[in-house]
Amino acid sequence: MAHALTLTTKPPAEVIRPGQISTFVGRHTDSSRLDELLHAAVTGQSAGVVVRGPRGIGKTALLDHAAKLATGRRVIQIKSAAAETDLAYSTLQQLCSALPHELTRLEAQHRRVLEAAIGLRGTPDTDLLLVCVAVVQLLTRAVEAQPLVCFIDNAQWADTASTYALAFAVRRLAPAPVAMVIASRASCFAELPELVLSGLEHADARSLLTSALPGPVDERVLNRMVTEARGNPQLLLESARSGSPRELAGGYGVPVPARLRDVDAGANLSADGKLLLLLAAAEPLGDSMRLWRAAARLGIEQDTADELESAGLLSFGTFITFPDPALRGSVYGAAPAAERRRIHGVLAAATDSATEPDRHVWHLAQALVGPDDAIACELERAASSASLRGGLAAEAAFLERSALSTADPVLRASRAVAAAGLNYEAGAVDAAARLLATTEIGRLQTADRARVAHLRATMDFDSSRSHSAVTRLVASATAVEEFDPQLARPVYLEALSAAIFTGHVDVMQAVLPQLAKQIPKGSDRLLEGVVERCKSGYAAAVEPLKLALKTLGCDHEDEARARVLACMIAADLWDDDTWHHLTKAELARSRRAGARTLLPYVLTHRALLEIHTGQFEVAQSLVDESRAITDAAGRPAFPHAAGVLAAWQGRLAPELAEAACRGDGSVRSLARYAQGVLGNGTGNYADAARATGGAFEDDRLELQGWSIVEFIEAAARSGDLTAAADALERLSDQACLTGTDWALGVEARSRALLRDGQEAEDLYLEAIERLSRSRITTHLARAQLLYGEWLRRRGRRIDAREKLKAAQRAFLGMGADGFAGRASRELLATGERARRRVPETSSQLTPQEARIAWLARDGRSNPEIAAALSISPRTVEYHLHKVFNKLSITSRTQLHLVLAAAET
Repeated sequence: MAHALTLTTKPPAEVIRPGQISTFVGRHTDSSRLDELLHAAVTGQSAGVVVRGPRGIGKTALLDHAAKLATGRRVIQIKSAAAETDLAYSTLQQLCSALPHELTRLEAQHRRVLEAAIGLRGTPDTDLLLVCVAVVQLLTRAVEAQPLVCFIDNAQWADTASTYALAFAVRRLAPAPVAMVIASRASCFAELPELVLSGLEHADARSLLTSALPGPVDERVLNRMVTEARGNPQLLLESARSGSPRELAGGYGVPVPARLRDVDAGANLSADGKLLLLLAAAEPLGDSMRLWRAAARLGIEQDTADELESAGLLSFGTFITFPDPALRGSVYGAAPAAERRRIHGVLAAATDSATEPDRHVWHLAQALVGPDDAIACELERAASSASLRGGLAAEAAFLERSALSTADPVLRASRAVAAAGLNYEAGAVDAAARLLATTEIGRLQTADRARVAHLRATMDFDSSRSHSAVTRLVASATAVEEFDPQLARPVYLEALSAAIFTGHVDVMQAVLPQLAKQIPKGSDRLLEGVVERCKSGYAAAVEPLKLALKTLGCDHEDEARARVLACMIAADLWDDDTWHHLTKAELARSRRAGARTLLPYVLTHRALLEIHTGQFEVAQSLVDESRAITDAAGRPAFPHAAGVLAAWQGRLAPELAEAACRGDGSVRSLARYAQGVLGNGTGNYADAARATGGAFEDDRLELQGWSIVEFIEAAARSGDLTAAADALERLSDQACLTGTDWALGVEARSRALLRDGQEAEDLYLEAIERLSRSRITTHLARAQLLYGEWLRRRGRRIDAREKLKAAQRAFLGMGADGFAGRASRELLATGERARRRVPETSSQLTPQEARIAWLARDGRSNPEIAAALSISPRTVEYHLHKVFNKLSITSRTQLHLVLAAAET
């Protein structure tokens, strides 16, 4: 009889960033149990375990996670299918197909038996025992080269014959290094231990749900959704994806699924039962007090709850919940419109207008048949409080409803324009376009007409990033200026930002005179600095832009696109601290407000920062989040950070090169920089020099300085010292003007490449000292690498090893494979054996434990390790405790001795 494993220790929950979906959250204890199984297999102890739980509980996610961790083992993944349950040996056939070479090497009898069982021979052998023995022989062959882990998913649908054969193999294979992990909804493998998965705890469920939501959600709605899903990850994700941001944001709408579910049990309900069910569906918080106040107004008695609970349609407790989140939308969507209006009217009467004015007026509006100017005004007033619950999406929903409830055509059009703008900021592009279409058949005033032109130009630019879209932005700024010069200021700045982003110099030149004339001196430091940067160059603009960054919050509190431009300016000024704080604050602000249109821009800037600070895994999660948002909106992706990240990882990102061929501006500049990084990392210096050679030919706000650094190294290594010296002068000018440790550090490192003797060594040491005070760990490691190379070429092998090892450890920790390989080759040249990417400190350590151990040995704190690996500090502490036990040490200071022994 199967026995369940006892899991007594609850590990800390995994940290999930907003927008980053992880179906593995809350499964660390279960993962540790599978780790033990995999390590037992490596040491020659065959083992099997059944991961059991209901549909959607996370079995597949756990198996996929375990498969990724199964380094050093051969992994086979099999998935049974419901349609093949009655086909004998159908699951076994997948196993044999994954081991074709081993099948051909079996003894003739065993091969004949298996081939017959899986249909490769004419007549199947009916002796199940012979098939079981043949499977044992097949798996024995498979582990001759390396340990084997076999993952079988959806085993509840495995055919009976395959189940017997696989269970027999697990029992007979010891001491062969084979592990079998079987996921099933039911106990289908008798005598194997079971790992029973239950629902996620509340905190973990909230983390998972928050990661999947498209924007901010009212806390009470969030708690109701978590409770309703009962910790089931699949139901949580389905709940998050069931509606638009506007429907989910404050719980002001009920997400109705595209296909309504049949509510068979509801057909036999009493009239009061049907009304109470619809009331529960329309009340988004699951608030039992409000529900019963509304029910009392309809004359519904409380014993009606027994009828609904008996039918399995509702649960009455802290929250009123449905057994399946999709059922709520189906009940609401299937109800006649008149009945829904009646229910909302009752809910409005049951909601206190003093304490919850937004919810009160929302229900009133939903009960309307035609326009009502009084309610429209209340909706407009309540929009700001709604935004506190659900961000831009909720505010947009209120303004849109206000516009639709307005009888006056002029006011209706004005409110529709405002709602369109908020909808677009929230990422609801279709809703914004629909509202703009309605304004054109209304009576637009001059100001609203200009706002419509501006919004359309912005939408055009975000979807195409074309020259014509930038030109339209300039034209819209001119139109806005006619009725409100001050309001035109952010529009002009947006147009200039778009021109800089796309590299359309002609548009920039056309905009600059207008800006210089239109903006009074001192009224906008950022705008003045950018104008100066475009007109007069880097040197003239440094001080104005420094001042602008310091006072940014005063001038541009409500202008998100100006703040995004400031992120690029901070990077152009080599100001890593300001770059960090700006991108961090803007990312938090955009997520908090649900500004999904702007979010990909912000994510791209933050990802570029994370790349330069060596946090490649964090950068990748931001790149993935940005791509998911742009894909969902049907807009072109931002290849900037993805291409730069790929280059630092030692690989080419074709999408960036393709975008650079199609476009200009920052895309072209970062493509050039990425090719330089890739070439220098892999030692292809001629390619790097060719790619970055044009970086110092002009002086535009396109992060040219990054490419200049790459060109200097590439040209120096290629022997073109004259070109390198010319580029160095340009870099030195920037470094002296900005005065940051990042700029002065890379300048000292670049100058050292063109010097010799003590002067070169002093410059390398200066570069390392300055860069160690900055956040830019990637270039610190490169300074150590270049210094180590310089030392080796002068025969100082012992000194070289120290610097090269430090560089190699840093690059391996980041995942900078190209530079890590370059450091490894240099170490070999000194006579040192290069360290492997995953150190073999002990066969007991899991890959995650090994990574944490190495980082702790290098002196990183738990929060620093957590940031590097995208986990929580508590998870780091949990793994370090296991590392200490396995290595028989008592503190992290002893890691140096233990891991150093494994390294040599």
